[in-house]
Amino acid sequence: MFDKRHLIERWAGAWRKAIKLSSTAALALILALLMLVSCSDQASDATTASEATVVEPDKATEESPPTIPPTEEPDIVPEDTIVATEEAAPETTPEDSKEIETPVSTDTPEPPPVETAEPTAEPDSSGILEEIEAVRAEIEANVVEVRGLEPMGPVVVTLLSREELRQRIEEDLLADYSAEEARNDAIVMSAFDFFSDDFDLYAFTLDLLSEEIAGYYDPETDEFVLISEDDEFDILEMLTHAHEYVHALQDQHYDLEQLDDDTLDSEASMALSALAEGDATMVQTLYIIEGFLSPEELLAALTEAMGVETPILDNAPPVLARGLLFPYLEGVAFVEALYMLDGFDAVDQAWEDPPQSTEHILHPQRYLDGDTPQVVALAPLTDTLGVGWQLIDEDIVGELYLREYLDQQLDNRTVDIAATGWGGDKYAIYWNDDAESIVMLLRLAWDTAADGDEFLSAYQEYPGGLYGSKSRKQPDGGMCWEGDDVICLYVFDGDTIISRAPNLELAATIAAEQLAFMRSEEA
Repeated sequence: MFDKRHLIERWAGAWRKAIKLSSTAALALILALLMLVSCSDQASDATTASEATVVEPDKATEESPPTIPPTEEPDIVPEDTIVATEEAAPETTPEDSKEIETPVSTDTPEPPPVETAEPTAEPDSSGILEEIEAVRAEIEANVVEVRGLEPMGPVVVTLLSREELRQRIEEDLLADYSAEEARNDAIVMSAFDFFSDDFDLYAFTLDLLSEEIAGYYDPETDEFVLISEDDEFDILEMLTHAHEYVHALQDQHYDLEQLDDDTLDSEASMALSALAEGDATMVQTLYIIEGFLSPEELLAALTEAMGVETPILDNAPPVLARGLLFPYLEGVAFVEALYMLDGFDAVDQAWEDPPQSTEHILHPQRYLDGDTPQVVALAPLTDTLGVGWQLIDEDIVGELYLREYLDQQLDNRTVDIAATGWGGDKYAIYWNDDAESIVMLLRLAWDTAADGDEFLSAYQEYPGGLYGSKSRKQPDGGMCWEGDDVICLYVFDGDTIISRAPNLELAATIAAEQLAFMRSEEA
């Protein structure tokens, strides 16, 4: 019997490869792969058996022996292997897509009726809502069958044009994100060299979300927003509906408002987002694999996807693009690993005990092993820095953004060696508005002493490459590099201390404050 989990492995590999090209190319390649898979019953049974068991050797990890099928690291790209299924999806034509005749399990109850919100502006959506109601109900019933979560209440559906979406993002989604906060975030990003401190992050975020969002679920209002520019319910909108309906089921069972919990640090929030999006993307994939869309419909989706342009995402600073794509890209790989263990029962267990870090998402085995992040503390620097300096952010970098940071100067292999073994961290960013200067203090903890040594060796290439200068040994044992500003590197009791300041004296001073603070912790 053909095991669809082999197909999921191959699909996930194709997604990880395709998404690096651009969002449009990614969707096009995925749809092409799935379309070919759905037609693959033309192959012989012998070929099916042979291809279904082809597994590309994964990159070795430090866990030995692994207890789950290892997933690839973000920079490892598997071969484009197409596997065959035993049965082809039922044939339909694009014209028939408004009334999809899809086999639905007789054991699966119909979802509750959907409440539809009236649109407030053009285009007039009354016709489309009436026309697609049956199709939407069918999609939701199929999603319930695939995911195994029963609906517990109605969902409000709102249709918006792309322009209306932009207004909604500005008035609703970004209502709690001011231009001043965006300015501070840009300063924080500049401390890690991601982009300059005068980058207009607020405007860019608005442009990016306006371009990329095809639909979303709002747990605060139980509202499902779908973007539609015409009076047609096309294939991509159907797939978006399937994806977002999973979020509605998640909210009803697990309360998605926890995504906005202010008590969560950025790492825990990102990990929870990856679980949510990975879960929905896995269902979206199975929706196609299990034949709820025909090859003709997939071809129509592929054709439409090829016409989509994403200039904002394609030209985004790499760290912003990665941050946007991470919950989908690595999130589905994380959920895939759990699914291989015990199907959606394992995913449900993850909702009861969510991952706490991007390390958990990047290395699912560490999540399963209970490798929780270490709590790390920093010395307060306000008095040390004096008048004119203010603390604008204190948070956790995490393995994902540590990798992104190092990737700016180090090769992929060195980044992997340096970042793997992350145990916890804390950073603080101070800003002097008059001098337009930044001070950064970063403390990194490691799973093992060997992990810390590997980072120490690798990191020296970063400031050396950034400034084009060699390190200078300091009297207190640190190493410092000078360029437009100064970066210093210290080690204490296995932890790594990185300080950054406008001049050598200040960089050494704040590092000394942190070392004294850590000695007091031991006392």
